[in-house]
Amino acid sequence: MNRLFDPQNFFFQALSWTVDLVGISLFWAILCLPVVTIVPATAALYHTAALCLRRGEKGAFLRFFRSFLGNLRQGCLLSLVLVPLGLILAWGQNVMAAASTYVGGAATALYGVYSVALVLPLGAACWMVALLGRFDFRTKELARTAFVLTAGHLPSTVLVILLVCGAAFLSLLFLPGLLLLPAMAGILVSLPQERVFRKYLLEDYQEPLRF
Repeated sequence: MNRLFDPQNFFFQALSWTVDLVGISLFWAILCLPVVTIVPATAALYHTAALCLRRGEKGAFLRFFRSFLGNLRQGCLLSLVLVPLGLILAWGQNVMAAASTYVGGAATALYGVYSVALVLPLGAACWMVALLGRFDFRTKELARTAFVLTAGHLPSTVLVILLVCGAAFLSLLFLPGLLLLPAMAGILVSLPQERVFRKYLLEDYQEPLRF
C-alpha cells in the first residue's frame, strides 16, 4: 500500500512528466502570442525539453521561465529578423507551389530548387534557437555557428526541419495538439541536435566551441 502512494513510483513519475509536457507546451503557446517573443519562448522550450523532459532533471517550469527571461532581449531582437524572414520564405513557397501547379515545366523545376534552398535558412534558424536555449552566444557568433552546423550536419538539419514543420502542420490542423506537440517536438529535435552539440563541447561539457 505504501508503494502505491510513493511519489517515486512509475505512475506518479509518468503523471509528473505528463503535467510538465502539457504545461510547458501551453506556456510556450501563450508566450508566443506577442509574436516578438517567439524566439525566446522556443529557446526556453528547447532548453527545458532537452534537459528536463528528456533527461529527467527537476524543476521544468522554473527552468523554462529562467531561460525565457534570460534570453528575452536577445531573443526578441532575433524574432524581429527571423519571423518576417520566415513569412517571406513561406509566401515564396506558396507562390512557387502555385506556379508549379498551374504552369508546370520550368516552374516545377524552380519550385524544387527553391524547396531545397530553404534548407539553409530554415536549418540555421532551428540551430540558432537551440543554441540560444542551451548556451551563451553573442548574436554574430550565434548566427555564424548556426550556419556552420547547418552546412556541416545536413542530415541532422533536414531531420530537425521535418520534425519542426510536421509539428507545426499538425498543430494548425488540430489546435488541441498545442497541448502536447510543442514539447514533444522539442524532445524529438533535441535527439539529433544534442548529439551534434556533444561533438563540440569543451572539457567542462557546458561551453561549446565557437566558429
